[in-house]
Amino acid sequence: MSVTLKLRSEALAQLNAATIAAHTQAQPGVVTVRTRMRHRDLLARALTGLRAQVTDDGNSVVAAWEGRRITFVYGPEGVQLAHVDGPGLAEAEAQRLVLSVDEAYAAQVQQSVLARLKARAASNGMVVESERVNADQSISVTLAATS
Repeated sequence: MSVTLKLRSEALAQLNAATIAAHTQAQPGVVTVRTRMRHRDLLARALTGLRAQVTDDGNSVVAAWEGRRITFVYGPEGVQLAHVDGPGLAEAEAQRLVLSVDEAYAAQVQQSVLARLKARAASNGMVVESERVNADQSISVTLAATS
């Protein structure tokens, strides 16, 4: 017996421009967005992969690129907020920056889920029969029972 699972990064976490625009603050040069990027370690890995300079002071994660900065903090409901700022920052640029972070974060979540799936499969008498990355960047994994 075998089972095929498909892990889609965009299904795990993806914002869109309408979501960002709905949460944009009116303060010039600053855009604030609610995000689903709750795992600090995955967020830091995603930001590092995007070549940002990343610092984590325990209260916030800050990523900086060439005059642009995103500060990730937790709001009162536990939802993480992303504050984007920098000189001459346009809302569209802030949206693109947050979307790029979201995409990188989703890929980190996808890899984390895949690693847990493989570990749990092995401890439950299954082996990975095949694994492939599809054109849409989803990952198809086929598991087979070993007994």
